[in-house]
Amino acid sequence: MNPIFQKIIQILNGGGVIIFPTETLSGLGCDATNPQALLKIYAIKNREFGKAFPILVKDFKMLSEYAILSAEQKKAISAAKKPTNFVLKAKNISPLATKNHTAAFRISSGSWVKKLFHFFDKPIVATSANLSGQKPLSDSRQYREVFGSKAELIDAAIFTGVNRKRSGSRIVDLTSRPYKVIRK
Repeated sequence: MNPIFQKIIQILNGGGVIIFPTETLSGLGCDATNPQALLKIYAIKNREFGKAFPILVKDFKMLSEYAILSAEQKKAISAAKKPTNFVLKAKNISPLATKNHTAAFRISSGSWVKKLFHFFDKPIVATSANLSGQKPLSDSRQYREVFGSKAELIDAAIFTGVNRKRSGSRIVDLTSRPYKVIRK
């Protein structure tokens, strides 16, 4: 295993927090099943409790382990434009990552995340790397300036280039009919 991924897996398994590249923005991430790691993300972002976090999963198999998913919802996810997060009823996820027992899940198409999932078999929180309400971090090397003293709670920042994107992925709520686009 690549030594970088070996270190990242150690961090995630130990309840740590990372900044990492996704197919949209730089993400602030942790093991979505670990409450202590989620508390760190709340603190880093100055985020109010009770908001769900976007959660990345490897594939439909992993999605079905952590979300309640019907055949109709699976079909909608398969047909959707990428990247899109889908609000589903959550299971086996820390309640700190959900709102009303739901979370926004995405099967990641990001190349770095796909490599990570070769070695890490749990869902990963992938909230934008920023203070709540602020614009997203475009250069993960600048995280210390953005997060100030709370940057000490971040165990690793992966830099793969400057991200020029300014918006995150779409969010579609699949928990009621008709399905509803929450964010375009």
